[in-house]
Amino acid sequence: MTRFRSQTALVTGGTGGQGASHVRAFHAEGANVVIGDIDADRGAALAEELGARAHFTKLDVTDETSWSAAIRAAEDTFGGLNVLVNNAGVQNPPAPIEHTDQAIWSRILDINLTGTFLGMKVAAPALRRAAGGSIVNIASTMSIGGTAHYAPYVASKWAVRGLTRTAALELGRDGIRVNTIHPGVIATPFINEPAAGATAAIADFYSPEPFAIPRLGEPADVTRLLLFLSSSAAAFITGSEYVIDGGLLLGPALQSEPV
Repeated sequence: MTRFRSQTALVTGGTGGQGASHVRAFHAEGANVVIGDIDADRGAALAEELGARAHFTKLDVTDETSWSAAIRAAEDTFGGLNVLVNNAGVQNPPAPIEHTDQAIWSRILDINLTGTFLGMKVAAPALRRAAGGSIVNIASTMSIGGTAHYAPYVASKWAVRGLTRTAALELGRDGIRVNTIHPGVIATPFINEPAAGATAAIADFYSPEPFAIPRLGEPADVTRLLLFLSSSAAAFITGSEYVIDGGLLLGPALQSEPV
């Protein structure tokens, strides 16, 4: 399929479990892909694997100058920017609020929230120069309810929701759509491995058994939704939120037939 032929997509956190899935899928659909990540070795390797129409740029999402260089790389290499995926994110080691270090709080919000803000700020003029496009911000089901011991992450992702809606209002008349995806528990190292400073992984606290769809999500599940929202098929959708969690937020499914 070639839904994104002659278009350019920039994916942040592009070497991670979900990010690499998104990058490969955009590329397979005909897009030029710009892989934004702080991991230069993995980013360069992914670009080399994909070959033509793939470019790696080292990107620190907390730094506006780094963002400007990434957008410039997209325009210089491929002639423009049509899609921005704010996918980069980090998790805090679990701790109650009263035992959460302020430095950890600041780091999580810098990457997850400020990184998303800066991405939209710097990319908007480029998307406008391309006569419009799509921004998709990756949030979380933790941005819809509270989750004990994850205050920095929860706060950052709740804020992304409001930021997305504001950007959708500001950019809609320029033909730029802005939406969020809220993944549940997706089987990636982000979920299956402990965050820095933690001793347990998020997956250790979740069993998919009660979900309406009793399995963990796969990166491809999120990627398919992302491709739809980024494409012309979603041309009338902006400021919207899409939960993809196998029914996690619905509550437990019935384990037996009612009497």
